[in-house]
Amino acid sequence: METEHLERQHAHIHTATVDRSDPRAPRRTFAKGIVDSGRRLRQRVTVAAGLCIGLAALVIAFE
Repeated sequence: METEHLERQHAHIHTATVDRSDPRAPRRTFAKGIVDSGRRLRQRVTVAAGLCIGLAALVIAFE
């Protein structure tokens, strides 16, 4: 009975979501945004290159 009560009481705590960073530290949103946009651009270029290679392979195969 006691353990059930404790499990229900602590069920809402998610330790992985706790922000342990220093609130006085400078935010790095600018650099993070640049990295994220670079990653997205790299993914788009990779997809475009893959599509071009696949299309070229289809054209060669059907000639």
